[in-house]
Amino acid sequence: MCKQDAYVGINKSRNIKMSKFYVIGKISHELLERMQKDPAADRSASTKKVIEAAGGKMISYEWVRGRYDVICCVECDAETVIGMKVAFLNSGLMEQLMIHEVFDYNKAFGKASDAAKSVTMPAE
Repeated sequence: MCKQDAYVGINKSRNIKMSKFYVIGKISHELLERMQKDPAADRSASTKKVIEAAGGKMISYEWVRGRYDVICCVECDAETVIGMKVAFLNSGLMEQLMIHEVFDYNKAFGKASDAAKSVTMPAE
């Protein structure tokens, strides 16, 4: 499971803010057929290779039952996770990919609380 820290830090070599993302995907019919022909194929290693080539770090990779098939936790910047999504979708092996960025809800609602103090209603 991916640790819930929203902000990972700065990649000092490139001075880029790193975040955590959950990438949730539905595999394509083509990948389904390929996996049936080769059930021992290591999809985790293949996925990690693509993520690292894009500049990210794979934290976890799991197959799930339900509407989607795969959930992966990744550390990277926004451009990297979007590049990774494009590469996977263009490969034809994934049908859908959703990206969800982890955020610090305490900070977000603290900012909402501060902002709410400035809201004025018409005719007040």
